[in-house]
Amino acid sequence: MAAIFLSYSREDRAFAEALTRLLEQSGHDVWWDRDIDSGSEFSGEIEAALERADIVLVAWSRSSAKSAWVRDEAAIGRDSGRLLPVVIDGSPPPIGFRQFQALDLSGWKGAKKDPRNSALLGAIDRRGKGSRKVPPTASTATPSLAPPSHSRYWIAAAALLLLVGAAATSFYFFKSRGQDDRTTKPTIALVSFAAPSSDPQLRDLAGQTRDALSHTLSQSGVPVRLFDSMPATGSAAGDFFISGEMSRNPDKIIATVRLIEATQGVAVFSKRYEARSNEVGDFPDRIGAQMAAMLSGGATLLILDRRHPVDPALMTELLAGEGVDDLLQSYQNAKRVAGKAPDVAGAQIGVAFYSGFVLDQLPEGERVRALAEARHAYDQGLRLAPDFGDTYGAWCLLHSEARKIECEDHLRQGNQIDPDAPYLRSFLAGLLRSVGRADEALELTRLSYSHDPYNIFKIADMLRMFEATGDADEARKLYQDGTRWWPESRASLVRNRMFGLVDRGDFEGMRRVEEEVGPGALLPGYHLSNAVAVGVKAKSVPAVRTACAGADGFMLMARCMIAFSTLGDLDSAYALADKIYTARVGDTPEETEKIWLNDPGNTPPLEFVTSAASAPMRRDPRYILLARRVGLLDYWRSGRPPDFCREHPEPICPRLLAAH
Repeated sequence: MAAIFLSYSREDRAFAEALTRLLEQSGHDVWWDRDIDSGSEFSGEIEAALERADIVLVAWSRSSAKSAWVRDEAAIGRDSGRLLPVVIDGSPPPIGFRQFQALDLSGWKGAKKDPRNSALLGAIDRRGKGSRKVPPTASTATPSLAPPSHSRYWIAAAALLLLVGAAATSFYFFKSRGQDDRTTKPTIALVSFAAPSSDPQLRDLAGQTRDALSHTLSQSGVPVRLFDSMPATGSAAGDFFISGEMSRNPDKIIATVRLIEATQGVAVFSKRYEARSNEVGDFPDRIGAQMAAMLSGGATLLILDRRHPVDPALMTELLAGEGVDDLLQSYQNAKRVAGKAPDVAGAQIGVAFYSGFVLDQLPEGERVRALAEARHAYDQGLRLAPDFGDTYGAWCLLHSEARKIECEDHLRQGNQIDPDAPYLRSFLAGLLRSVGRADEALELTRLSYSHDPYNIFKIADMLRMFEATGDADEARKLYQDGTRWWPESRASLVRNRMFGLVDRGDFEGMRRVEEEVGPGALLPGYHLSNAVAVGVKAKSVPAVRTACAGADGFMLMARCMIAFSTLGDLDSAYALADKIYTARVGDTPEETEKIWLNDPGNTPPLEFVTSAASAPMRRDPRYILLARRVGLLDYWRSGRPPDFCREHPEPICPRLLAAH
């Protein structure tokens, strides 16, 4: 159950008491017993309670909207992605919080039969699952490094979360047909960060952070202008302003960064960064890298079409909840904005992509309707923004992963129309890697990463390719930069390095990486590679069988499958392959789609059976059956052979490529 911080005004204490009873009876832990309008500064008790909370539940009313305490607490919830607002007397929230949809509890008295109870508890359940995650204990952790359930056969697809957040500020793609003046990057007016004059460390960090932002944005190709103070709204200083301030509490230094739409002066994005005393040295670079990744990833979408002004509140509403941990809220936000403004390209694109991300989280009975809506949104997005290439990538998320031929055709069409699309090369690289075309995938990955060197997903993809090609030194250097800029994503970076090493079949490399990163970077329940590596080095099938006995986590199963393949124990290798790669292709297109809809995104990375390390498995006739059931056979027989059937074809290739 969720840990909830209840923020309210003392005039609304009766409401707070009734609400607390409902929440506690439902099993939630509520912190609320505080007169929040008294005192002159945050107490340690409030600070600690806010830090512990999964959800910051704010009760907006006429009195609480005027309370500095409530607004401060709500801002912490907003900036950390944990805000859940309710309205208790019909009064609108204060400016800065109106973009967040609030549940209307006006006149609510806590009656057990009030239908709004279930709506509130459902919202808490969704927010609790999507907010700050508690790492699993050793007893409950999944011993796996498999991609999250909403991933597809390319891990980099999750990068579109940043794209869709940036797309919220587009609404009308500026590359309109017949438009001659095509500015391809937004200009950012970077304002000096505020810091207390009495705190020299914060003042120094404020200057370093602005310098880091200027550097990373420039490196990412985003034009930057520096200002000592905020330019006037509507000035020609830039398309967007970035401002921020530094503060501290007893344990942490806090930076709040805001992206402000210049024409109307509306803050469309706000993020709170925190660092403990031992993390301060990398703090400015971390902020610079993460903001640069967000802005450069969707730079072509950041400029409003000046001929079609749109209410910036819609931008902010679409951005509310943006993030990997809040997919369902982002999906609902995109649908809501698309309903209010059907000609907003960013909202339609957002519905298409987020539907693909959350399809496996929706009840089975709702998936057909949600899919139909998403495909319609995809068509609308193409109509409104036909020149924006990344839109074409959504097709792949809205169809079975077995339809690789059509997916590739859509990706290449988008790339031909818009070669500079932020993520299309990453998507195409992921697809090509999965079907055994690693040479082209490597070039696309390098090109995508070089254009966006601070993006966490592109860093992860590049790490995988470095390890898969044996470039351990470059992988180590990039990993060090990646964890410095994105410390919260360290486990994802390790996972991608390990995936690359499995692709390569490099068990000594697996041991090297595990020792290099240390146990703190490995997920709970992760099985070290030492025993498997020792068995492979000794060419001992019994030793590998002992090390792999009872393997049920995806990552261990994948390593064991490759280990058995390397040692020639193909029966054991295929026994694991049958568990990992279940049938995804039916006898008819309708059956294939039904299989997919029943379990969207279930296919693990296919490159583990198309890479060089799995070559021994391809000497066995069972490989034909494996390739058929996951959709590889149809793809290869369409005239798109894998690398291992090109310059030096393996013996099985004539059968793989034979016409139907």
